[in-house]
Amino acid sequence: MNDENYAITFFDSLHPCLTAEILAEEGVGEAELSSLVRRGMLCCEEGVYFLTEAGRGEFLRAARESFIDAKPGEAPEDRARSARGAKFLRLFDAAFAQRWGIKEYYARPELPTFPELPDEEPFRAEGGKIVWPYMTSREEREMEEKFPLAGIEGRYEKMPAAAAAGAEWMRENEKSIGKFSPDIFFVCRYDYRYYEDFKEHPNDPMRLINTDRFAFVFDGGRDENLRKIGEFRRWLSLMRRAALPGFFDIDTQEQDSVSQIFFVTEEEGGAACCAEALIPFGESLTEGAEPFEIWTLSFEALAAVEEKRELVWELLPDIAHPVRRMAAGRG
Repeated sequence: MNDENYAITFFDSLHPCLTAEILAEEGVGEAELSSLVRRGMLCCEEGVYFLTEAGRGEFLRAARESFIDAKPGEAPEDRARSARGAKFLRLFDAAFAQRWGIKEYYARPELPTFPELPDEEPFRAEGGKIVWPYMTSREEREMEEKFPLAGIEGRYEKMPAAAAAGAEWMRENEKSIGKFSPDIFFVCRYDYRYYEDFKEHPNDPMRLINTDRFAFVFDGGRDENLRKIGEFRRWLSLMRRAALPGFFDIDTQEQDSVSQIFFVTEEEGGAACCAEALIPFGESLTEGAEPFEIWTLSFEALAAVEEKRELVWELLPDIAHPVRRMAAGRG
């Protein structure tokens, strides 16, 4: 395979948009990029490269030739943001090994949320607290009544009936299901060998049981970040109540499965300011949807990591800024 055909395989579904800077770090030069553009394999808009229709076909051919199990990327509307996601992913993945585990990444996945109320304001700031109007909506109350929070007792025996009821209810309420799309979603399959005997759950296509989950969202300012927290809350509640009751927060070895959302800035000062804008709202940020945590993180902090950490838990608490942390054993 020539260098140009090899270069095209970098544009997979996780990295649909890339810059010359990112590609240069992978050994792809300007000459190869220019040639791919001339041949109609790549487009370049405002410094961001992405596959054309012909390029996607060439990607499939080159991937087969190199035994690469990947799909060609399709550039989203916001290509600069997608390229920023690729840069973040490169820095983040290089900063820790996650030995004895599996790293699994998604770019802009559509995680289901409930309820989706387009005519309802996503949040209100009142008296120094955040009010979440969806919490008192008819749709939310009906879900909570039908699917009370489940503990781990008898969860295996209850799983077939609970999964069927949850799937049927989600189909019936499809019009009220929205989506939460973090820029990068990291699923950490810690100590996966200890969980290999668990039979897959029918409502778990992403196999979120027995994992920790980290949603990374580029900082959009206080109000936009609060809106994203609201979406994250509604995803968590749908998962732990209707989709995966009894399994979402406690794994099959009866250890905590953690869910966290991070707001990502370019510089450390921005991450500190982002956290400071949210911290005053305190428990109201998470109340009613716990357990989950809120943090901020910067590209600058990731780029400054010199010694690769063994585990993600050795990395993020050391370089990120906490907004809301759960007490040990809570939830």
